[in-house]
Amino acid sequence: MGYKSKLFAGVASLSLLAAQAFAAGSTRLEIQSAWPLTLPASGASAEHFAKQLEVSGADSLKVRLYSAGKLVPSLQIFDAVQQGTLNAGYTSPLYVAGRFPAVQLFGGVPFGPDALEYVGWIYNGGGLDIWREIYAKQGVVTVPCGIMDSEAGGWYKFEINSIDDLKGKKIRFAGLAGEVMKKSGASVVLLGGGDIYPNLERGVIDGTEFSMPAIDAAMGFEKVAPYYYLPGWHQPAAITELIINKRKWDRMSAQQHALIENACKDTMLWTVTSTSVANSEAIEKFKAAGTEIKSFPPSVLEKFKSSTDEVLKEQSEKNADFKRVLDSLNAYREKVALWSKNRS
Repeated sequence: MGYKSKLFAGVASLSLLAAQAFAAGSTRLEIQSAWPLTLPASGASAEHFAKQLEVSGADSLKVRLYSAGKLVPSLQIFDAVQQGTLNAGYTSPLYVAGRFPAVQLFGGVPFGPDALEYVGWIYNGGGLDIWREIYAKQGVVTVPCGIMDSEAGGWYKFEINSIDDLKGKKIRFAGLAGEVMKKSGASVVLLGGGDIYPNLERGVIDGTEFSMPAIDAAMGFEKVAPYYYLPGWHQPAAITELIINKRKWDRMSAQQHALIENACKDTMLWTVTSTSVANSEAIEKFKAAGTEIKSFPPSVLEKFKSSTDEVLKEQSEKNADFKRVLDSLNAYREKVALWSKNRS
């Protein structure tokens, strides 16, 4: 073999070894969304994240994204990720509020922080550190991966003129707001996104909150409920999360972790800015369909606020993690209060 032949053979061998080493370090993530991928903001954000990761991760990270219900029911995503039968899920911490009350505070707080204040606390006020500590006990890693602007107040088959109008009504609500609705006399039902429309249509439930107008429009709720309440009170901002099986996460490199974190931060910005026009267009669509746009009376909002204070106090007394998270959030909000109140 001549000199050039030996050189080319050596280069080829090194290239093959490098490719094999790179392939050995590559990771495949199978992720299921809790929402249909066609749904604005929530489902679409999962798709945006997957595309960003595919581009930035090159061959280091390969992603396969599944829509809601393709592998497991949406409300069982956490269990599947925890057990390792699913690598990762794109979901809401509110869906495991019954088991881990403290994480509700990361999914949206009634009368709580707006999107900017929420992100500030998560990244600069210690919120994410506590969140991850809670999930680490369950063998799950969380990455904030989307933040939505204020949600609407919900769809109802009846008018809400006083707090008494809620008594005995079956309403789909999640998280802390659900506890507030219980104190208002409602019977609260937790349903995955795909189950809400048929249950509202058949009268199994009398009302529902779900999300912002752009997402509600995609669900078609205006066809089965005549009253839509704006603005909302229960989620001034809502964070969605990417959860990953901890064993899977620990096998990934620091570079792969950074790729995921950065793709999620990009998705946070994209999510909160992606629906402003669509929300306005959705409200116009509802009006054209005959929907009556209503506002909660001040007396009802006052009752919701006092009930929220009661719920937060009760949860803090029952659960040390909840108190720790709430204290952290309140401390951050107090630190930024003067600027928050005067920045607009």
